[in-house]
Amino acid sequence: MFERRDPFNWKIPVMIIAGVVALTGGIYIGVKTNGADAQKVNAKEEIKKEQKVKEVFGLSKDCEIWVHTKNEDGSESDKTPMMVGTVDKSLVEMNEKEIREYLKNKYPEREVEKISKYEIVLSEIQTHKDASRSNKYALEADDDLIGLYKYDDDGNRELVEDTQIHINSLPKSVQEEIQKGVVVDSQEEAYSRLENFGS
Repeated sequence: MFERRDPFNWKIPVMIIAGVVALTGGIYIGVKTNGADAQKVNAKEEIKKEQKVKEVFGLSKDCEIWVHTKNEDGSESDKTPMMVGTVDKSLVEMNEKEIREYLKNKYPEREVEKISKYEIVLSEIQTHKDASRSNKYALEADDDLIGLYKYDDDGNRELVEDTQIHINSLPKSVQEEIQKGVVVDSQEEAYSRLENFGS
């Protein structure tokens, strides 16, 4: 009459409920950690941006520094660019901003025109007026030659003679002296100095 029933098998429903809870918990944890990962990625991107700013420019140790001369009105000067030397070894480990700052301090009268791995070009404005040289003569560099100039009462410069003496043929100390400009009181004194340079 009474049949014996098998007890209810709770294993399957318990396994299904445990699986659903585990799956739901996994999804919840995954969403939370994904948000944290996104924040970490953003933080890493910001750090990379900061490192790019601080990144070494990568100048060559043989990088040359050149000076390009411009006229007061901004037009190109007829002077050929002149090499000043090579970079200081400390510049090799600097970024571009630090290099520009260093050059601005070292060459305050010149502007940084271009920086590349092997060459830095500085520009300077060529002025032809110097009140301290009023009514005097000067021997100055005119491209590769020595030029004889006369300064009037206001300090305006006028070319008297473009000599045929090449600066490169002179000793280094004389070249530096000519680059700065040799100022004398008379034209005869200027020609006397020219003869000394030519011999």
